[in-house]
Amino acid sequence: MLARLARPAYIGAAWLFAILIPVQFFFAGTGMFSNTGFSPHVYLGLILHAISGALIAFAVIGRMPRRAIEYGVLQFVLIGMQVVLVRVASPSATISIEPQFVSNLIMAVMQPIHDALRGNAGSVGAFHAVNALAISAVAVLTVMYSRKLGSAAPTRVRVTT
Repeated sequence: MLARLARPAYIGAAWLFAILIPVQFFFAGTGMFSNTGFSPHVYLGLILHAISGALIAFAVIGRMPRRAIEYGVLQFVLIGMQVVLVRVASPSATISIEPQFVSNLIMAVMQPIHDALRGNAGSVGAFHAVNALAISAVAVLTVMYSRKLGSAAPTRVRVTT
């Protein structure tokens, strides 16, 4: 039962992810050019990370081809890199829902990297924007692939004992 529902769920999650990308860019812009701050951008980023995890789960549950899993994993890793890039540039940047021990752990890991980069940590952090373009490209590829999944008949695995 779950396997049958996983394919349309994967397709829906792929579309939702792609639709939310321009919203994420908008939130980044409002964080930069208004007094709203970056909270909407941060929290939507967390939601996108969860959706990428859901893509992986739907692909596995639905026994979809390897490529479906790969797109989910790639999105998950790229979004994880977004967090790393921000934390290298600004190790003290925390998320309000983050437990204190997580903040302390991240600070303990990222602060030495930040210090080792001396004045170049901001340049490394600037790759956050470049990585966002990669995330956008993979989102489009995932939607294109999900459209093929939608038109293909679900594969059935035959188990013989």
